[in-house]
Amino acid sequence: MLSGQVHDDAYASIAAAAVAAEPFETGGLLLGWWDEGAVVVRYAVEVQDRAATSSGWTRNEHPSQAALASALELYQHPWLGYVGDWHSHPAPCGPSGQDERSIRRASRSFATPLLLLVRRSDGQVDARAARAGRKLSVTMTEPTE
Repeated sequence: MLSGQVHDDAYASIAAAAVAAEPFETGGLLLGWWDEGAVVVRYAVEVQDRAATSSGWTRNEHPSQAALASALELYQHPWLGYVGDWHSHPAPCGPSGQDERSIRRASRSFATPLLLLVRRSDGQVDARAARAGRKLSVTMTEPTE
């Protein structure tokens, strides 16, 4: 089982972007680090998808890489790196089958697990994780200051 923490600022960034994008989906990158087998999400960066709909958002590689490079330069944290993706659902529903398949597929390209956060319209955030193409159980806890 994977455990993780999401900083309040990351949750706030996700919520603000989701509300601004309604009635469409939006999403982006999760930036953080691994600490003794647990993922720490410090920042959430939005990556625009001009083709987003009320039921779809796609992480396009070129804008995602540009957003990652800009964020790493801005935040200048020595442990900071890509740990997964997030996106919003403008309905009170959690991750779809496509979301599950996408995180499993993407995880095949990384040595560490990847995290997916899905923010629903009711404000709840669902977490999924995968490593080497396989789904992992994940438990998110409140961050400690």
